[in-house]
Amino acid sequence: MTNPRRLSGFLALSSVALLAACHSSSKQDEQPTLRVADQLHTLQSAIGAAGEGQPKSYQIQWSNFIGGPAVIAAETGGSVDLGWMAETPMVFAQAAGSPVRVVAVSRGLKPGTSNIALVVAANSPIHSVADLKGKKIGYTSGTISQYLVARLLDQAGLNFDDITSVSLSGISTAVLDNGTVDAFTAAEPMLTQGIEAGKLRVLAYGGQPVTPGYGYLVASEAALADPKRAALIADFVERTARSVKWQRENVDKAAQVSAKAYNVTPALAGQILRRMPLGYTPIDASIVAGHQQESDLFHKFGLIRQRVDASKLFDHRFDALVRTVENGR
Repeated sequence: MTNPRRLSGFLALSSVALLAACHSSSKQDEQPTLRVADQLHTLQSAIGAAGEGQPKSYQIQWSNFIGGPAVIAAETGGSVDLGWMAETPMVFAQAAGSPVRVVAVSRGLKPGTSNIALVVAANSPIHSVADLKGKKIGYTSGTISQYLVARLLDQAGLNFDDITSVSLSGISTAVLDNGTVDAFTAAEPMLTQGIEAGKLRVLAYGGQPVTPGYGYLVASEAALADPKRAALIADFVERTARSVKWQRENVDKAAQVSAKAYNVTPALAGQILRRMPLGYTPIDASIVAGHQQESDLFHKFGLIRQRVDASKLFDHRFDALVRTVENGR
């Protein structure tokens, strides 16, 4: 038979525990939520690895997309507040009048390095960009891969009329093997894997001086106009900048997480991270000029109708936060 005193004590403890759980749940429910668009869990993994993924005063609601254009569409539609991408989608967003702004910028710290490249099959007779005239080139429209192709064609005195553009959403080396394209833009980890396996040969890398090598945190104007939500964005910008700094200073630890995100070995993940270290930087005149150059080239090729003023795309209110992180204060 159950001891009445024990039963009474148990019920009292249970009540306390239940009240504490309800209070905790209620407190969590009351916390504001920042809705962040990721791409293939990459940003979430990096922030989590650095121990920055659990803010105490708000919650981060993650959603995943493929490509910056999809992130911008979600922001414009109001389902997310903030997202990350390379710079090219913002060229088309500005040209279309999308209500989004760049709030923070990362850049490659080693000139001439990039996580994308224009590649051909290792045994291809194509050995220069000039050899691509009349050939089929695969890339994803509205992304940095399209800008890489645009820049390389322009440097070779060619334009998109001189090639056959092939829109690729899912990319693998099979598009070379089956003749779908003669060349395409490859990204990590496929790029390093293909080179090491002897399947791919690089015609040209992205990154400086070919492409800017920027990564953008982009927020909706609606979120930025809300003081409370803008404060969450400010905290998230700091967390992201700290995470990227931690990543380049702790490559071996970061590689363990990147390996899972990319589904590669830690050794390969570490190789990629060391080859292209990143850092967040205040939005200065060089960043605006780089974006303007990109916008102007797309305008030259007739891919956007009117010339845009790139300086209007950036929100500078978080620059001081980024500067403090990078300066170690």
